Amino acid sequence: MPNDPNPWLDPKTLIAIGGLTIGILGFLFGIVRDRWSRRESRLDALGKILQPLVRAAQDLMKANNCRRKCEQLKHSFPERPPQVIEGVDRQESFPQRTPEVVQLVNSMIEEYGQLLGSSEKNFRDAEAEFATRHFRFPTAVAKQVKELRETLSELGRLINEGLFDKADLQLATFRDQYTRITDTAKGWRLADPFEGLLRHFRKPESKEEERLSEFELTEKEMNGVLELLHKRVTTQKGNTFAVHPPQTLLDDMTILESDAVIDELKDSVFSVVFQDGTAKMLSLPELMAFVFNLITFAVQSAELNRMVQAANPDGPREYKVSFQFAMQQIMTPEMVKVLLSKITFSDTPSDAENVS
Repeated sequence: MPNDPNPWLDPKTLIAIGGLTIGILGFLFGIVRDRWSRRESRLDALGKILQPLVRAAQDLMKANNCRRKCEQLKHSFPERPPQVIEGVDRQESFPQRTPEVVQLVNSMIEEYGQLLGSSEKNFRDAEAEFATRHFRFPTAVAKQVKELRETLSELGRLINEGLFDKADLQLATFRDQYTRITDTAKGWRLADPFEGLLRHFRKPESKEEERLSEFELTEKEMNGVLELLHKRVTTQKGNTFAVHPPQTLLDDMTILESDAVIDELKDSVFSVVFQDGTAKMLSLPELMAFVFNLITFAVQSAELNRMVQAANPDGPREYKVSFQFAMQQIMTPEMVKVLLSKITFSDTPSDAENVS
């Protein structure tokens, strides 16, 4: 009937609708708050694991530099050889190991021991934190943290064995793995509460895979790098070789320390010239593969020589050294910066007319 009141305008109905709306909003607020609280809790737990790992890496980096300087001083200022024939002095060598050098070496040895002790303590603290908190992380993140710990453990082993260049590469790997973990953690803070639901309907991103695939070497390029490596460790083992950079690098050497070093040099050409006249033009990925394998070969050769000396076999022996590498591990900003730092570039650019 026209005079009947509208039931939706009844105060009781309006109160019920208002209560229902408040209840729904409260429920949604609880879900959002719970998700954000869980993310913040994960961030706090992850930070307590990463902090001692980073401190341990810093100590190991200092220890590596300290021992490298110590070994350089020992090599540059050798001890006086013992007297073989009584009354006959050996000819003095130059430079001699002075008391100042001895004092400096001893102080470095003491500092080296302290740094190793500090790094071990931080590493053990991180292991304890991870053991009690790993169940709070997604499987992928827990796996990344485990790989980070293994990388740091291997870094300590390399430093103990005096493999300084290999330790530098391992430290670059640690930085890359740490960056991937922190990128994931930033996603926890910035993601919306319904990200888990939306992830099932979102197309996976492949930008990183596309970027890495552009640096993969073809079979022909890989064979060229291996031929250069073979020449360097055989017929040109006792000789030096020149590496001519592009003019852009000579004009601005700060590129070597830039996080955008790959983008700056990915289209550049480098020239490697041996003393026998062999010359080859290399792209940035080819040069990085060449330098990485040179360092890896030197490390494995040193380990093989120690094993042979310890075994002391009778008669000549033939040994083969093999190793594997992946360009996606080499072509990262930190790794590229470390590898480029191992090269002493020529003052002549690779794009000069007389370089070929």
